[in-house]
Amino acid sequence: MLVILAAESRLMSTAELGRMMLVSPKYLRKLAGPIERAGLICSVQGVYGGYQLKRSPMDISVLDLFAAFDEPIHIMGCKKGECCSLEADCLTRPLWRHLEEVITKSLKKATLQSLLRREIIPENYSRD
Repeated sequence: MLVILAAESRLMSTAELGRMMLVSPKYLRKLAGPIERAGLICSVQGVYGGYQLKRSPMDISVLDLFAAFDEPIHIMGCKKGECCSLEADCLTRPLWRHLEEVITKSLKKATLQSLLRREIIPENYSRD
């Protein structure tokens, strides 16, 4: 939804978005709620209403979308707070923590603009 809104740069109805995304407008309205509350899109009510981006595509990251749905990046169950009998002695836990940090950093650097440009590694991505 966000990528299409970024590509089109205009107000779009849920019917139009639904046709482009091959999903029902009703489903899109459910998705739009958290995205709008997160300040990524705004809605316009009425016959000629719809959704549009609230911020520039270069200012919206993929991580922002995860945050809108309150979805943290967790690779392993133990990182989600699930109990693990090996937690205290786990030799791989630092690796999972590191990978989550790398993924989170990459999702933060990946903006809607970089997706539109098909940049796998955006120009502003610093290679550590």
